[in-house]
Amino acid sequence: MSVNRVELVKTLDKLKKCIIDTEKKARKLTEMETRQGLINPLFRALGWDFGRFDLVRAEFRHPKFNEPVDFALFTKEGGKPALLIEAKALGTDLSKPKIVKQLCTYLGQLGVQWGVLTDGNKYVMYNNNSGLAFEDKKFFTLQIKTADTDDGISTGDLTSKFESLLSYDCLKDNRIQKYFEAHVIDSHIERALWSLLTEPFDTLITSIRREFKEERVKQREHEIKITSKHIISYLDSFKDDEGRICFFTDPNSTNSDDDLLQNVALAQQEGKDVEEVARRTKLITISDLLADGLIAEGDSWRFDHKGDIKWGRITGNGEIETNGKTYTSPSRAGASISGKNVVGWNTWHYKGRDGNWHKVDLLRKEFRARHNLVAITRTKEYDNKPDDNKPDAVIDETMAKMKLSVCR
Repeated sequence: MSVNRVELVKTLDKLKKCIIDTEKKARKLTEMETRQGLINPLFRALGWDFGRFDLVRAEFRHPKFNEPVDFALFTKEGGKPALLIEAKALGTDLSKPKIVKQLCTYLGQLGVQWGVLTDGNKYVMYNNNSGLAFEDKKFFTLQIKTADTDDGISTGDLTSKFESLLSYDCLKDNRIQKYFEAHVIDSHIERALWSLLTEPFDTLITSIRREFKEERVKQREHEIKITSKHIISYLDSFKDDEGRICFFTDPNSTNSDDDLLQNVALAQQEGKDVEEVARRTKLITISDLLADGLIAEGDSWRFDHKGDIKWGRITGNGEIETNGKTYTSPSRAGASISGKNVVGWNTWHYKGRDGNWHKVDLLRKEFRARHNLVAITRTKEYDNKPDDNKPDAVIDETMAKMKLSVCR
């Protein structure tokens, strides 16, 4: 029952053409037609033997409940189902609360961890052990029709993900659990970091204080006591109007917004023109890109959220419109989709003249290059200078290494 990748690729290609052809002809498939023509062939290619009625059972129901689930897949005879599949007709909106509740209720009643909602094109994965709310149980979406297009991933990636999530071997060996953990672990780490960077900053303050080894540090032959109040005041200076601060783990990254306060402090230290530094380190906005002709009203930007492509439209006011609302910054628009803070310049993509999709941060870099807006940043040479040549506030240097910057 192992997966033949060549056959799986051929099957996905065939299903993609079938889905596109059906939609072009505006034909409405029934749920039964969707199951027989689109869903069953895929699961056969994923190693499921529909002739083994002990492993693949249609219209499966719990003895105590009347409503059946479309498919229950087993990895061993007499055991509990490894996967429940709730199928809908092609084109059905799988995000409707009634449909989501239906699958999650089956999972709970039967005590099954893994489930999938599908219309033969989209496959939305659920983990019954993840969270209490139905929406929290959703963790990944795959879509066949958009493979190898601007709206989707490559056929190769799609094949690997289907194999990792829904194949017989994957569920038999419980490799799906490892895939799930790898998929969500980054988001948990990210949420933890965001938690550290929001008020009251208690944990972050403790970490910063620990970096100094002691409460008092010597600076130019003087002892300076760094208190929690000092740290909070410093962090407050970086917050936007929603109280958010962006955190970048790569100290060499050039994708974050310029740290204006840091640059001004360095300018003062090095005897440079502060006003000129402030002008050259202005934060770039969508309006700046629009006014400069780098983007145009009506342009579409895309955002990949859990395998689902979401779209934003550039308005004439220099905003991005998504889900019926407008936002002045890519980060806030992205946060409205993902439900958590994101670095919008790195997560939104635009279609370039070469036909490929690129991070919108490239547009910001081009704007800076046109207007000579060069950020002044700390260099390794500067960090290697003797202590008496460094800025007075030790916390400035520590926070600079952490690459804190305002989320725009």
